[in-house]
Amino acid sequence: MSEDRETPLKAQPEIPPAPHIADDTMPGEARADIFFAAVKTTRMPMIVTDPHREDNPIIFCNAAFERMTGYKQSEIVGSNCRFLQGPETDKDSIGLVRDAIARKEEVAVEILNYRKNGSTFWNALFVSPVFGDNGDLLYYFGSQLDISRRKEAEEALHQAQKMEAVGKLTGGIAHDFNNLLQVILGYVDLLESRVDDSNRAARRAIEAIGTAADRGAKLTQQLLAFARKQELRDRLLNLNTLIGDFRPIIDRNLGDGVEVRTDLADDLWNCRLDPVQCEMALLNILSNARDAMHGKGVVQMKTENLVSTEEEPLAAGLAPGEYACLSIQDQGDGIAEETIDRIFDPFFSTKEVGQGTGLGLSMVYGFVRQSGGGVEARNVPDGGARFALYFPRARGMVEADHVQLIHEGGGGEHILMVEDQPEVAELGKAILEDLGYSVTHVSSASKAYDLLQHKRDFALLFTDIVMPGGMSGVELARQVRQMIPSLPILLTTGYSDRALDEDSRSFELVRKPYRRADLSGKIRALLEGPNGIA
Repeated sequence: MSEDRETPLKAQPEIPPAPHIADDTMPGEARADIFFAAVKTTRMPMIVTDPHREDNPIIFCNAAFERMTGYKQSEIVGSNCRFLQGPETDKDSIGLVRDAIARKEEVAVEILNYRKNGSTFWNALFVSPVFGDNGDLLYYFGSQLDISRRKEAEEALHQAQKMEAVGKLTGGIAHDFNNLLQVILGYVDLLESRVDDSNRAARRAIEAIGTAADRGAKLTQQLLAFARKQELRDRLLNLNTLIGDFRPIIDRNLGDGVEVRTDLADDLWNCRLDPVQCEMALLNILSNARDAMHGKGVVQMKTENLVSTEEEPLAAGLAPGEYACLSIQDQGDGIAEETIDRIFDPFFSTKEVGQGTGLGLSMVYGFVRQSGGGVEARNVPDGGARFALYFPRARGMVEADHVQLIHEGGGGEHILMVEDQPEVAELGKAILEDLGYSVTHVSSASKAYDLLQHKRDFALLFTDIVMPGGMSGVELARQVRQMIPSLPILLTTGYSDRALDEDSRSFELVRKPYRRADLSGKIRALLEGPNGIA
């Protein structure tokens, strides 16, 4: 048992007599029969080596060892254990085994070994010297155990813990940054409505500020997606329909040099997804595919129904169950082996400086995980990479979208706005008044609730979700709905707490940073809806 791998293997079919172990309770021949019967039939892979022969060769192996390694007994017996080693086998672990053998001591290590077909497996190896009655060293006995699944689970847990830690940090940063962007974009909209079209210099400046702020807003959305702190507005949909509806945007973004082929399952299961976030995730992967192919090649999009089991999960951390799978495969250069485990990390990018933020795939990871699914990336044998997104199957029928025509601008309706950030509150009040509404602002949910108990002339409640003071915007909305069922309620947030998500789904929401037109459209839709006053 040494550190260097050697080939070819030398066959030596002779099986030696059993080592004699001191025991006065039964004859030696009976002891030998029992020893070999146990070793040969056990499911645990076992070997015996002879340190008195040159290079300490294997002189016996059981059937379990043959099954684990893929080698036949004739290929194993007569060779040193190093034939299981390979390029990624840890030299320090080999050194521990070698030193223990030199000292005639037992040793236990976990080591990466190679099967006959070239695949790797993690091996929990225990080596112990076998001594005779007189204390002389006779053999070395080695028991093994394939612990690959345990290692994979440990690595998946470590990755999940790392992602969760980074997610908490990025989620907090994105929340604060969204409020800043809300102020910037809001005043851009106000300036745009006040600056004359003939003032080209001012219009160009406003446009440049808006474009930069929009890019910042997209970055924060990607950060929140990775951190799983975005508010998902999911609904029952079919991935085939989403791909079909999104196809024109896909073709326009990928360019003429990229051909998109589809293989869509006719009986694809439905899912509960946020269609906007799903389209963003799809576009991120497709854009990476285009860049990997340098703008020319074929991208294959495929949907299928798959089942994940505890023994064979479809992706790391994926719970057993039924999943609709969307896979995207390109003809690019593939993913470098040294980076494939890091591609979903935030801010990690293989692109040149200025060509990517390193947030696209982390956004994909966060969105899929927040949707209850999993994502996997791997290289394909013929070249290129394949990304697979797995979404839990949902029961029910997909409903058709209904388009509602709304009027823009207010007619003096009174709106109660709840916002704890002074800058955001000042901006929101200015936008609403500019749209033609009258506004009363309070800085906490508890103040809003107290006000509504004796003043009920408001046409709509517009409240942030995450606020200090013990009562969130969602809790306020729930209590107000019980107190004044007819009052329309609009929530806003740049950040999502999972504990609030379920309750918030029963209310309309506009995401921060919102634009003037987005806010106007949401308010008019509520005011002109079934519970509105219009």
